[in-house]
Amino acid sequence: MTPINLEKETRTGWLVSCKQAALLVSLSFERRLSLREFIVMRLHLCLCKTCSFYRAQISVLRKVFIRHEELLDNVPPLEQDRLSLQAKERIRGALGRKG
Repeated sequence: MTPINLEKETRTGWLVSCKQAALLVSLSFERRLSLREFIVMRLHLCLCKTCSFYRAQISVLRKVFIRHEELLDNVPPLEQDRLSLQAKERIRGALGRKG
């Protein structure tokens, strides 16, 4: 993803809209921001409680999803999600005929 053109979007390049700040917050979870992007984001977060709250929410959601994914990786499939012995034999037979 390309960096945000802060000079083009604002007169000074240091104060951004909430929409731009939200984009920077999202990008900060995907990649390392440039120094300028980081400063602009932090400045906005210091001035805007709503965007600060948004960043906190995104952070919590990200942690929850990562933890949920880790838990799912360690859970064996449920009995109803497993193939029956007959189905496994049919698959083995079909693979054996093709191989």
